[in-house]
Amino acid sequence: MVSILDPEQKEGLEFIPWKKLYHRYLMNEEQAVSKVDGILLNQGIEKESNLCVLNLIHYVATMKCSPSVDPGKALWSLRDHHLLPEAEACVRQHLPDLYFAAAGVNMWALVAAIVLLSSSVNDIQQLLFCLRRPSSTVTMPDITETLYCIAVLLYAMREKGINISNRIHYNIFYCLYLQENSCTQATEVKEETSVWTGKTIQLTHEQRLILNHKMEPLQVVKIMAFAGTGKTSTLVKYAEKWSGSKFLYVTFNKSIAKQAERVFPSNVTCRTFHSMAYRHVGQKYQSKKKLNLFKLTPFMVNFVLAEGKAGFIRAKLVCKTLENFFASADDELNVDHVPIWCKDTHGQRVMVEQSEKLNCVLEASRIWDNMQKLGECREEAYQMTHDGYLKLWQLSKPLLDSFDAIFVDEAQDCTPAIMNIVLSQPCGKIFVGDPHQQIYTFRGAVNALFTVPHTHVFYLTQSFRFGVEIAYVGATILDVCKRVRKKTLVGGNHQSGIRGDTKGQVALLSRTNATVFDEAVRVTEGEAPARIHLIGGIKSFGLDRIVDIWILLQPEEERKKRNLFIKDRFIRRWVHKEGFSGFKRYVTTAEDKELEAKIAVVEKYNIRIPELVERIGKCHVEDVDFAEYILGTVHKAKGLEFDTVHVLDDFVKVPCARHNLAQLPHFRVESFSEDEWNLLYVAVTRAKKCLIMTKSLENILTLAGEYFLQTELTSNVLKTGVVHCCVGQCNNTIPADTVLTMKKLPITYSNRKENQGGHLCHSCAEQRIGPLAFLTASPKQVHSMHRTVENIVLPRHEALLFLVF
Repeated sequence: MVSILDPEQKEGLEFIPWKKLYHRYLMNEEQAVSKVDGILLNQGIEKESNLCVLNLIHYVATMKCSPSVDPGKALWSLRDHHLLPEAEACVRQHLPDLYFAAAGVNMWALVAAIVLLSSSVNDIQQLLFCLRRPSSTVTMPDITETLYCIAVLLYAMREKGINISNRIHYNIFYCLYLQENSCTQATEVKEETSVWTGKTIQLTHEQRLILNHKMEPLQVVKIMAFAGTGKTSTLVKYAEKWSGSKFLYVTFNKSIAKQAERVFPSNVTCRTFHSMAYRHVGQKYQSKKKLNLFKLTPFMVNFVLAEGKAGFIRAKLVCKTLENFFASADDELNVDHVPIWCKDTHGQRVMVEQSEKLNCVLEASRIWDNMQKLGECREEAYQMTHDGYLKLWQLSKPLLDSFDAIFVDEAQDCTPAIMNIVLSQPCGKIFVGDPHQQIYTFRGAVNALFTVPHTHVFYLTQSFRFGVEIAYVGATILDVCKRVRKKTLVGGNHQSGIRGDTKGQVALLSRTNATVFDEAVRVTEGEAPARIHLIGGIKSFGLDRIVDIWILLQPEEERKKRNLFIKDRFIRRWVHKEGFSGFKRYVTTAEDKELEAKIAVVEKYNIRIPELVERIGKCHVEDVDFAEYILGTVHKAKGLEFDTVHVLDDFVKVPCARHNLAQLPHFRVESFSEDEWNLLYVAVTRAKKCLIMTKSLENILTLAGEYFLQTELTSNVLKTGVVHCCVGQCNNTIPADTVLTMKKLPITYSNRKENQGGHLCHSCAEQRIGPLAFLTASPKQVHSMHRTVENIVLPRHEALLFLVF
């Protein structure tokens, strides 16, 4: 997890030993790890012990208070906390020595129980509010030290494999983070542009650390920024503070560069990498009409391959070889640029043989040589591409010596070629981005934030975009899917929802364009079709190409009879070539994901395509403010934010909750590429107010122990009579001789299905939350109940997928 304090704020830690131990343990200091491990061992806080959580409470109960603390007044201050009755019942039943002690009820035992029973940051904030009343007599160091004690033990328990939810530690951490950073001196600045709507913002201590750093020549600074943490505003303020320096701001996206021009001060020049390369190299080819405005395709390459060596499989290999070379920092093409794997004529993944690699290098080199020539050419494969002239610019070793420093935005998407250009400059460099938003590895991006050596590194971990709940989901994806625990994403103190609430404008985000089309069809059907906006505009979505593919699918006589004309020049070529079947074979062989998605749409809706495309076109509005639904893929939505986000169901899937994963021994989180988890993280962190999850996303949270459970007094649960366990295949009832019962909160998913929740029997609760269940009932009571094993039935396509992997 993230270090809550920067080095300047850590003075005096000797007076707060638990806070010091917490930070040292997270840094994996040997002495700290040994000390915490010793506490766990000596106190019986071990994986093998059913009572490990109760033993944790027992240990926290030994915390010493300041001499000024009046235990009676401190206990009285807790009276308004909504979890106090549950905490008292737990301690009274399971730890009677702490409840009926001669000195009275142990205050810290109740505090620990409240923390362990908490289901939200708000529960911990309410606890702090109660204890910080002047009448409580408890000092702030007493409170924070106790919370740090609980936090480090919870963190260590999870590291030791104890089945304990990460949510409890997250609640404590988040609360301490907000409290400690609200106490630091805040610098208020007035934003003067529409990007921040002129509002007054407060710089965090993380941002101030960056602003106070003076760049020197040859320094390489990294700013690792989580989603929505204000990286652009930080760079703007940095440029304003160091107004005597000249900066170059470079990014990949043209619209982002244009927006940057509007918000950065006059000492910053804003460009895209391609615009700089175009100015020095690309415009020469444009003036000779030798510039390919699109990307190089296997179809183009196939026409120029040597006689007897053509074919779309080889053409695809040559294309990929050139792409890899353009993205690399290398001076010359070589066999390292040839893909290791390719698909054969049967669609099987096979290793590329050495002889084939050598042939690919020869063909790719010949095409590259012809690309560089400025003379006229008719072959599309010999026209210069955008990445080609960027490569030529890199090879020319450009010198950008009029700047004191270069800001590289979205640095996680840099290719080695771009890195070579930037790192060869004599000025300082600041690379800023979110390493977990890298979703372009298929384009040769290498994540400079991990690979480039640095002289200084800074972090931005507090998002201004969303509140607690959405931040927790984002942090947990990084935690359980990518093992990111040293730095933790936090949000603000404002409300956010993840269980089905909707506020403001709604965005429907998917992984693929095929799903975007499906959703566009769904929301525009009926008597009152919704107004929609496709991210990037209706033209870039390619509805015309979908219609063209549908026309290609029609028999020749039907095309003539209805006077159907294919507009797209490339698709039109297939009319006199091999028709739709040949076109589909090409798309599959070339692994053209965009066209594959469009073919899937055409085959799914077939005769309805003209009507559906017309309907979507009529319902589409160019001004996003007038849309009821915003639809798009995560790739298109990157950098954007929306009030409510529905995460659609075509992302990487966790098939069931953690307690049932033993039934799927082939499933491994690690078997999926990081790009897939990054896509999901980007989708989740587009939400500002509400996030509507898929069932799979809820399953991911269960991998961290979050099941959306709340505690209730069993006596209250049974007031209306017998209550059955809400787990469908469980026949247990809630026993009256237990003190507490867990209740599953309702949740509505993005497919509009609802889990209504309900009370869980103590056996089902233990399967989900492990030893925390023994706060509600004794191990003997829990284990005497029938243990229900749920029957997991996966959709056929998912079941086949897990068999393959």
